[in-house]
Amino acid sequence: MHIDQPTLFALTAFATAVSGLMLLFAWVQDRSSPTLAWWGAGLLVLDLGNALIVMRNVIPDEVSIIAGNCIQLFAYGLMWTGARRFEGRPAKLWVPIAVSTAWFVACQFDFYWTDMPLRIRVSAVLISSYLVATAWEYLRSENPELMSRWPTVLILLLQVVGVLIRIPIAEKLVFPAPANSFTATLVPLGAAAMVLFSFALAFLVMAMSKERLVLEHKRTALIDPLTGVANRRAFFERGERLLRRLLGDGGTAALLMIDIDKFKRVNDTFGHQAGDRVLCAFCDTAGRVLRPTDILGRTGGEEFACLLPGVSLGEALAVAERIRIEFAQCRLDLGAVRPTSTVSVGVVTTSEVGGSLAALMGAADRALYRAKANGRNRVESLSGVIMATPHGAAAMPPDPARATPRLSEIGPRSAHWQPDENLGFPQRRDESIVA
Repeated sequence: MHIDQPTLFALTAFATAVSGLMLLFAWVQDRSSPTLAWWGAGLLVLDLGNALIVMRNVIPDEVSIIAGNCIQLFAYGLMWTGARRFEGRPAKLWVPIAVSTAWFVACQFDFYWTDMPLRIRVSAVLISSYLVATAWEYLRSENPELMSRWPTVLILLLQVVGVLIRIPIAEKLVFPAPANSFTATLVPLGAAAMVLFSFALAFLVMAMSKERLVLEHKRTALIDPLTGVANRRAFFERGERLLRRLLGDGGTAALLMIDIDKFKRVNDTFGHQAGDRVLCAFCDTAGRVLRPTDILGRTGGEEFACLLPGVSLGEALAVAERIRIEFAQCRLDLGAVRPTSTVSVGVVTTSEVGGSLAALMGAADRALYRAKANGRNRVESLSGVIMATPHGAAAMPPDPARATPRLSEIGPRSAHWQPDENLGFPQRRDESIVA
């Protein structure tokens, strides 16, 4: 079947242009996703470069070979930049500018200008390098839940294979392609690959942007915006699931209910901004003590709950006491005044009250109120007073290797926490655990 090459090139150019315009339109609707603009611009610039290249013998060779290839290479650089911007990495426009400039300079030398197979091979290496670099940007994504990146990487790598095929057959490629030549048989395949590349990647780039937005909304719905720890809903969802799995395997767990003492007085005396810093400081302190498997959540204004899987009552009390002591050593720097904040903690285990999270929280809440009624800044269990050392004679001394920062140095939790793969709320990166 005879395929008219100009018609084929026109259809390919149309498909690429439509893909680029779709991405730009999507970016206009959602300016928070600059990757759409970079990819859209890249496809439109690529369309221009390809058009100049296929117009060989219609326009001067200097325009087709030099300008066409320079623009084409720059377009792939824009797409690579789009992948970088999707991951929040800075754009490095100097890279595509330098590559296109190098092509222009190389074409000024006769050995390069007159050797078409050499130009084909160099172009193939540069384009495939851009494609591999783009795939790598998505592979090292900071969002492991982002599933759309896998087909995107696959399409990019398939395109790499199609581009690298030019290297061993460079001598057989003649352009423009004469009828019934080896090159003419490859033209429909190349056009189909370009259409697949432009349409598939335009769709996948938009899908990745939408998927990331959904994940961010989901994560926001499960994270306390001030402290960065799990909110009440997230704590209950993951806590119930963890307890079911743990008790099904015959394990145990402990629950800590923690309340910041006299928190209203902090807000009334020093303002709500100081109160916010106290809450962030507590979460930072607790985060240094807890293990990656422990779940910390903010269940009320100044009230927190912590589920500790696989620990006994004695171990849970040791964790609670470590948190209490380290937090009591923090100081909120307000100029001439540096007040101290303390916590009261109630501790229960599944061995005492069963495996229901609601039952655990109810029992721990009773132990917590007992601690507050008996003077605050103490740890209690259902059986009574366990640890109460308001003047520093701690039953569990703090680890001297841990430096406790002043509250003025405590900021948001984002630097210390990473999203949980299931629910999207924070879990600790490090492996610190109370002895």
